[in-house]
Amino acid sequence: MKPLRTQPGSLPFLLYEDTTKMDVGFKLMLVGILAMTLGVGIYLLFGEPDEIEGAFAMFGVTAFDALLFKYIMSPRFQIYSDRVRIVFGGPFAWNIPLSTIKEVRSASGAKAFAYNGVRFATSSRNVVEITRIRGCNVVISPSNKEIFLEQANRALGSQRSLSGNN
Repeated sequence: MKPLRTQPGSLPFLLYEDTTKMDVGFKLMLVGILAMTLGVGIYLLFGEPDEIEGAFAMFGVTAFDALLFKYIMSPRFQIYSDRVRIVFGGPFAWNIPLSTIKEVRSASGAKAFAYNGVRFATSSRNVVEITRIRGCNVVISPSNKEIFLEQANRALGSQRSLSGNN
């Protein structure tokens, strides 16, 4: 494929967008955490009559965890002509400038669960590592790892050819 050609100073544009790939085991773990806090809340509500406040506190924890899982554990991944963007729910997103990325490559499944950096990987099969020159390294799990890698490396190559870095 030909490298992307963008004019220096032109507005960045979206090249590719992908969603999170989540393993069944990971989904079961999240559901288990929510079921456990909900179960404790129900027990406190009906099993311990003096613990109404505790029951409502556990229901609040369950709702907070559900929102946290929805927004943090299921981001979208966008590749722009000048950055990789991890989009969480609402206005929350993390931009990683291409100029700070050393390489984007496939990683082992073990890095999905143990990694020295920021870990947004939710699948042991679709693990992509973003190694950075400056800043924290990141592991993610895009739904289509091959296309994500192709598009990210293509954008990275274009960025380097425009800036004169090889």
